[in-house]
Amino acid sequence: MKIKGIEIDDSKLISKDELLEELEYTASDCGLVDIRNRYLEEFGNELIWRYPISDDEHEGVTIVTVKEGFLALPYYNIEKTEYEIFELEHVYLLDKDALRYFIDNWKSFSDDLSGALGDMLNVVSKK
Repeated sequence: MKIKGIEIDDSKLISKDELLEELEYTASDCGLVDIRNRYLEEFGNELIWRYPISDDEHEGVTIVTVKEGFLALPYYNIEKTEYEIFELEHVYLLDKDALRYFIDNWKSFSDDLSGALGDMLNVVSKK
């Protein structure tokens, strides 16, 4: 598979079950440190992304590349030291419909915010 121009050997990725086992002890963003470092060393990229807007059920998700595809780790809460606290009972693999939804939702969010910020700039510039 190829992600962001990087050829990824699937056999070098962590499996969904291995990831969930690692997160049993620290079900938070901090629990991903070892995987981030492993992927960064192996692939030159963490292969983990934050999707910080709601998926209509959670405050956001962290997306981790795993052998089976792309795993969504949803969260409701963010803490000062642990960052995102994952709801492991709601973890799911992203399918094409979920990815299309994420893309469309992100574009809508971005367009709305960019438009509002542009309007704010115009208001402030006229003062």
